[in-house]
Amino acid sequence: MKALIAAAFAAFTLCVTAQEGSPAPDSKAIYEHTKAASVLILSGDAAGRVTSISTGVVISKNGVILAPLHAVQGAAAVQVRLVNGEIFDRVDMLGSDERRDVAALKISAGALPALTTGASATLSLGDPVYAVTNSNGLTWLTTDGILYAISPAEEISGAGSGFNLLRFTAAVAPGASGGALVDQTGALIGIITGRKGAASPFAVPIDSVLGLPEAGPRTTFGSGVTLQLFAQLAETVPQPVAAAASADPNQIIKNAKTIYVHSKTAFLTVDTLDHALTQQKEWPDLGLTIVEDRRVADLIIELDRPLFTYVHTFVLSDRKTSIVLGSGKVTAFDGTIASGGLATEIVKIFFAARLSAPAKKQ
Repeated sequence: MKALIAAAFAAFTLCVTAQEGSPAPDSKAIYEHTKAASVLILSGDAAGRVTSISTGVVISKNGVILAPLHAVQGAAAVQVRLVNGEIFDRVDMLGSDERRDVAALKISAGALPALTTGASATLSLGDPVYAVTNSNGLTWLTTDGILYAISPAEEISGAGSGFNLLRFTAAVAPGASGGALVDQTGALIGIITGRKGAASPFAVPIDSVLGLPEAGPRTTFGSGVTLQLFAQLAETVPQPVAAAASADPNQIIKNAKTIYVHSKTAFLTVDTLDHALTQQKEWPDLGLTIVEDRRVADLIIELDRPLFTYVHTFVLSDRKTSIVLGSGKVTAFDGTIASGGLATEIVKIFFAARLSAPAKKQ
């Protein structure tokens, strides 16, 4: 590992030395160029509920998109949203690579902004890279770093086997599968991906999945016309890299004054959790207010209950940066019963940051 880090540092030093006297890459232009060719992908079930939100990258002006396979696999309906606000409700899958967790999708569009593709053979350790990612339809985040390794997947716990991955230092948004990794010219060099239990960030080299649009078999998803994005884009520009990378979750929780609660399931309503929170004896001491407008909230609580389970979940995040601050789950027959347990877990998170952990109830 020490040798790998030393090699990466040496390559980075050489890269900087070689570029002395040259104008620095325009990171803002790279961001705008890459974001314009990025899309949000909503996957849903037969009841019209959104089950997954992921990111994709347009690689062809006629509507070919590379996206994370796990986000669309088995979906009853899929919808694609362009950054300019256009929505496409009919989506086909042209081919997929389960090992690399990448799928090629197609929408009926023309003259789309598309990224040119690079090649692994031209990459060197220490090369500057840029990541453009999104978390759950919230803030687009752009970060920069360096490429520090091209490693077999076997070297990354949970990543899989039989292929190589690009490893880089740029931070990415939570749940950022499908985001674009580009080089200093703006060329697409990798699709950011990750699986449960896998280290991150890393990306699948673009040249290993360029054949997917011709791989087949072609599959047509059901219409995504009923799918609704539960969180509209909170920002039109990314948060500064320093704000996202150096943010202290405990300090964010400590400074928060307002919370917005949203539920992705009919089995656990917002009002039910609101009531459960206010019934917690420690709640008045926290100095928090539950608001009905997401735009004025400091923090977001997202509720869900995955299909065919009795597991009720919550995710607490910062509205401005999408940083996940805490999460929890309660198994219960219905949402009313689950809300009490979820409220207790949520209060514990706030007490740990703002006051002190509440004593266990007798």
